[in-house]
Amino acid sequence: MFFNKFVTKVKPYIVSTHKAWEVEDKHNVLKLDWNELTVPPSPLVKEALYDFASNGLMNWYPNVDNLELRALLSEYCGLESSQVEYFGSSDALHEYIIRAFINPGETITMVAPTYDNFRAAAESIGAVIDYFELDANKNFDFNFDLFEKHIETVAPKIIYLCNPNNPTGTLYQVELLEKILRRFNDVLFIFDEAYYEFVGVSAASLVPDFENVVICRTFSKAFGLASFRVGYAISSQHNMDGLRKIRNPKNISSYAQLASIAALKDLKYMQDNVDIVLSSKVFFTAELKKIGIKVVGSEGGNFVLVEFGVRQIEIVTSLEENNIYVRNYGHVHGMDKYTRITLGTQEQMQRVLDVLKVVC
Repeated sequence: MFFNKFVTKVKPYIVSTHKAWEVEDKHNVLKLDWNELTVPPSPLVKEALYDFASNGLMNWYPNVDNLELRALLSEYCGLESSQVEYFGSSDALHEYIIRAFINPGETITMVAPTYDNFRAAAESIGAVIDYFELDANKNFDFNFDLFEKHIETVAPKIIYLCNPNNPTGTLYQVELLEKILRRFNDVLFIFDEAYYEFVGVSAASLVPDFENVVICRTFSKAFGLASFRVGYAISSQHNMDGLRKIRNPKNISSYAQLASIAALKDLKYMQDNVDIVLSSKVFFTAELKKIGIKVVGSEGGNFVLVEFGVRQIEIVTSLEENNIYVRNYGHVHGMDKYTRITLGTQEQMQRVLDVLKVVC
C-alpha cells in the first residue's frame, strides 16, 4: 500500500533463468544467456584487485572523482572528459536518465523488441511507453520512413534505441543516426551501445554537434566485467551536468573502478577476445544453418538470435540438461519462437552444436 501509483502497475523486467547459479560445479556451466564474456577479463584486472585486497583502504568510501578512470574513458571515446562519466552500471545510468529528463505522463518511444529494463524503470515514475516494432517477418529490419512517420505522429520526449539492438542484432549506421538527430532535434535520443566493441559503430562522433543525444555503454560485455557493474555515459557537458546533479558518486565501488582502469589499460586483450567472438560467430552461424536452424539476428553484438519454432521449449530444455543456458524469448510478445545465444569461443560453441545436432 506504500508504493507509488505507477509502481503498482509496472510489469517487472524479466531476467534470464537463474539455473546456472544452482549448478554446483560452475566450471561445467556454459552460460550463454546474458551476453557476458565467456572468458575472464584481462589479467591486469586480477592484479589490481589483489593489490587492493592487500594494500587498499577498504574502510574508506570509494574515490568519488576518479580522474584516472575519467581520463582513460575520455581517451577511449575520443572526447573531452567533461563529455564522459562513469556510473554503477548502464542500468543505473538508465535510471538516472529517466529521473533527469522525464516527467510523469511524458512519452518514451522504444524501438522494439529490445532491452526491457529501460521500460520498467521509466514506467515506475509514470512515463508512457510507446513501441515502434521491428518487423519479425522481415528479419527485424528497420524501416526508416515508417519510423519518421511514427515519431511525427507520437511526438515522444525520448527515443530509446539499442545499437546494435538486443536481441535482434539490428545495426544502425551513423549516417542514419545523424539524420534522425538532425530531423528531430526536439527529441532526446538514448543510444544504448552496450555491444559497441563488437561492431565498431558508434554515435560518439556526433556528441560535439548534437545536444539531443545520450550514449550508454558498459564494461559488462567486451571487457568481461559484468560482475563489477560499471557503465558510462557519453553526451554534451550540459546533459552531463544534469546527470551529475543526481548521480551518487559513492555507488561505484573501489573494486569496480580499479577493474575498469585495468581493463582500459589492456585494450589489446579486449580486442583479441572480440576478434575471437566474431570469428566464432561466422563458424557458429554457418554450422547452425547446416542443421536447419534459422539464424535471424547475427549482424551485431556477441550473440545470435535463432528460431527454434514450435520445438523451442524442448530444445532449450535439452541444452539446460547439458548445463548450457541460453535466453528463451518465449515470454516476449511476437517472439515465442526465438532464442538468443551468446557467443563464446569456437570450442564453446562446438559444445552447443553437439547438443543441437542430437536434438534437431
